[in-house]
Amino acid sequence: MISGMDQARGIAYQCLYEVLEEQGYSNLVLKQQLASSGLSAKERSQVTAMVYGTITRVYTLDAVLSRYLSKDLSKLHGPVRTCLRMGAWQILYSYGVKNYAAVSETVELVKHVGPKGAEGMVNAVLRKVAEEGEEFLSSIPKKKAGIRYSLKSEIAGCLLKWYGQDKGNALMEAFLTIPKVTVRANLFRTSVKELENELTKEGISFSESEVLPYGIDFSGNPTDISTLESYRNGLFSVQSLSAMLVGHIADPKPGFSVLDTCSAPGGKTTHMAEIMKDQGRIDALDANEVRLRMVDEAATRLGLSIIRTMPYDCTYLQEEKEKLLAQYDLVLCDVPCSGLGLLHRKPDIRLTMDYEKMQSLLPVQEKILENSCERVKAGGCLVYSTCTIDPAENALQIGHFLSAHPEFTCEDFSGMLPDNLKKNPRILREAKEGMLTLLPDEGDFDGFFIAKLRRKE
Repeated sequence: MISGMDQARGIAYQCLYEVLEEQGYSNLVLKQQLASSGLSAKERSQVTAMVYGTITRVYTLDAVLSRYLSKDLSKLHGPVRTCLRMGAWQILYSYGVKNYAAVSETVELVKHVGPKGAEGMVNAVLRKVAEEGEEFLSSIPKKKAGIRYSLKSEIAGCLLKWYGQDKGNALMEAFLTIPKVTVRANLFRTSVKELENELTKEGISFSESEVLPYGIDFSGNPTDISTLESYRNGLFSVQSLSAMLVGHIADPKPGFSVLDTCSAPGGKTTHMAEIMKDQGRIDALDANEVRLRMVDEAATRLGLSIIRTMPYDCTYLQEEKEKLLAQYDLVLCDVPCSGLGLLHRKPDIRLTMDYEKMQSLLPVQEKILENSCERVKAGGCLVYSTCTIDPAENALQIGHFLSAHPEFTCEDFSGMLPDNLKKNPRILREAKEGMLTLLPDEGDFDGFFIAKLRRKE
């Protein structure tokens, strides 16, 4: 740790520099930095907020900072650029940090990490941000959606094209909110009431989900859930409501044979095993062997025995017939996608995703569907899901698949919807048609797509 510097800000800087300048993954960088930090729970929360907040608002922050720089922001020394972004976020978006403190602490930070003399420029720029920044934010026109909602202009343009001006702006606004931490009670090992009793003993504030009976919303966003005894004992898993709905709608029965083609890190895999009461068989595949180990670890922690993992790239699934069951009652294709439905939960996507990458994912999704469909037995189900709201990756992808495979039909799953979702006319209509898009401006959801297909007898 750099001596003479506020420790929390120093760690936040280290994380941000690794993400913004060295393309690190924020969740991994944060976990590594906080593990050995010795910070209090409050300080860890401050670091987390500073890191995720700065990444989330980076395009807006850059627009503000650029007004007061004599040269392009991209030409600045990397550490100075990181300090400016971090300082500007504290001034414009943090709660409880006085502007003078944000400026002075950032100047002190630059003295340690930046080139000699940079502190004078940083001081002048951040003082201007403190004086004029909020007025600038309030004057950003809606037509400059990328700056207004801190997105690459091409991504903002896509959202407006897909959903129209009003809905697109509502979605981009929703993607700036802080999502809830939701957990799924492991009903194979406990009951919701028993879990709530354990959480109360551990001092966790929570409320029951209004969507699914086994969902629980955590209040106060505990920094490290893995330290809770109830978690270590396998009483619950962390999972968003949208992701829970995939397993809920798939509805695997005890005794089913299930193929999960892209299973890591295992949230949906273990959920299906819990729904099946650990009776039957789940073959869990993934191309990433390191991440696949997370499925085994999750199954062990949750006390589940029916999951068999195997490293394999499902774009070549047809070559592995001898290692798998010939056909399955249920095949889940939770495919690689652009992740645009998680912009509020995984801010790195704002930095890394672009239109070219989105297009490159379409043939991958198509191959996984094509190679997986013959694994579905007659009368069985194929469930396709993504965590994006890109129509090309969702309904259009399923439309192309159905055109090529008349042996499959969409299945009405409106009867599986929780009661409060049935109140949304769009969601009810789509579910009756066998496809559903969840949108974050319509509840506590990530952007998600779920399609349920049935193979004809």
